[in-house]
Amino acid sequence: MRVVVIGINYPPEVAGIAPQTAALCRHLAARGHAVHMLTARPHYPAWRVFDGYRKCRLMREVQGGVRLIRVPSYVPRDPGSLLRRLFYDGSFALSASLVALVLPRADVYLYVGAQPVAALATALVAGVRRRPWVAKVADLAVNAGAAVGIIRQSVLVRVLRTVEYAFYKRADAVLILTEGFSEELTRHGLRQNKLYIVHDSEELAGLKPTTSRAATRRRHGLDPDRPLITHIGSIGRKQGLKVAVRAASQDQSDACWLFVGDGPEKPRLQRSAPVGRTCFLPFVSRPRLADLLAASDLALLTQRRSVVESVIPSKLITYMAAGLPVVASVHAESEASRLIHEAECGLVAEPEAPGALRDAVSRLLADRALRQRLAAAGRAFAKREFERSTVVARQVQILESLARCPSRPKRRA
Repeated sequence: MRVVVIGINYPPEVAGIAPQTAALCRHLAARGHAVHMLTARPHYPAWRVFDGYRKCRLMREVQGGVRLIRVPSYVPRDPGSLLRRLFYDGSFALSASLVALVLPRADVYLYVGAQPVAALATALVAGVRRRPWVAKVADLAVNAGAAVGIIRQSVLVRVLRTVEYAFYKRADAVLILTEGFSEELTRHGLRQNKLYIVHDSEELAGLKPTTSRAATRRRHGLDPDRPLITHIGSIGRKQGLKVAVRAASQDQSDACWLFVGDGPEKPRLQRSAPVGRTCFLPFVSRPRLADLLAASDLALLTQRRSVVESVIPSKLITYMAAGLPVVASVHAESEASRLIHEAECGLVAEPEAPGALRDAVSRLLADRALRQRLAAAGRAFAKREFERSTVVARQVQILESLARCPSRPKRRA
């Protein structure tokens, strides 16, 4: 089977959807399929093109048996503007579609991400080549943009949402992360038999620590005896981490609040963070991440109040897989809250309420038995639902089924 994948994010990016896409592409290649991955120059989540990729030109490489083609596209330094986002999405979609059209015809085309214009480009390429295509939707982009204030006018939100969902209606199959995504899409006219709920995944074996808790803390200049509350991943608008900094300012315990990652909001967050109670580290390698999580006492998850059904953070799955109890400042009806309650892996506090987050942290730090129970439940849930080899195999099965029978997949995953 020949597969062409179109998605704006791919390793060496380590945050967001990039590791998920790489796992799928490499699994396809390992099964003997020919995989072309069309992507942008690595830039996320700092929104700065990585060193070694600064030249805006076509770049080819092979990673894990995947033929990788990086296409030239615009990367904004500040992604907070709707016009810049549209230019970002559109420039990538145009470049990727032109390259896809000159590649040998694939048996199936796959779009991955949260850029509806790239989904349209994939649909057009598949239409020209008369082959099926699949949309693997990481976020509901318009809802997410509205939730963080990138799209403000309600009329524009409705128009863009209609356009976004119209693109997905053209797909032969749509892979989504949660039941909430399914309800939203079917409410807007997508047929249920096109929708496949396939969660994000985590490689559980890769989260085993390589050093002791004390050694890890010494390596990063962290106190070996203080409770450690750790947040990993992107630091942007959607994460709403201001509440965590304010909670840390009010925290009367001896805890250290650690933020591991990068993003456009990081400098602002650092300026307002209380000295002595917070610590910031850049992204670390996978083994070092496993060590840091193992050296932590609590995992931190925050989202703005307006973020409800548009996204489920991949970091939540990583926390569960690492066996950490979670404290979350999120909307009670959000997908993150639903998953935490289903897995019984943490406490949910009122979003954008520093006092509520501080109290939830205090409760967990004071109750070792509760922390252990939540951690064990989260790890067991992750092993059952999110093991990478199992999840990726489901996605591959859908693609292989479509390649054999272009009309529609044979069964729901």
